[in-house]
Amino acid sequence: VADLGIRPLLRLDPSYKYGWGGWLPFSWKSEEAELKAFDVYSQGGAPTIFPIIQIILARGNSGAATLEWVEKVRQWPFRRVIPQHLDAPLNMDPEAFAKTFSFIEKGVNGVRFCDEDVKFLRYAEEGFLNFSVYKSELGPLQGRGGCEL
Repeated sequence: VADLGIRPLLRLDPSYKYGWGGWLPFSWKSEEAELKAFDVYSQGGAPTIFPIIQIILARGNSGAATLEWVEKVRQWPFRRVIPQHLDAPLNMDPEAFAKTFSFIEKGVNGVRFCDEDVKFLRYAEEGFLNFSVYKSELGPLQGRGGCEL
């Protein structure tokens, strides 16, 4: 059940152990389901691309321009990346950085998250956001199955 209005913000609890003050625009079936989804999402801190950004990167030439950019960055000698969101910095070399974009090389718009967690984005992409001039040859966003949240 989604509630994106102001009411959830009024109930924030700074002591909530999973962050964000306990604000979630949805309800989990159980704390166990919440932890399972987080474990799948975080994968021990492995870097990822947010699914909404992945949809954008897969558009048009289905990521060919992104892979060209990744290959340029891969030539740089670095040991850390400072991402725009979440934890920073990340200790990673050029190969680990490039691996983050491997969905393009695989030719499938797949993410490591539970399919239940990306279903809304897929429906939006196939439905009311289906106005993009540049469709992706990688197909719709697909999460990993079997999470049974």
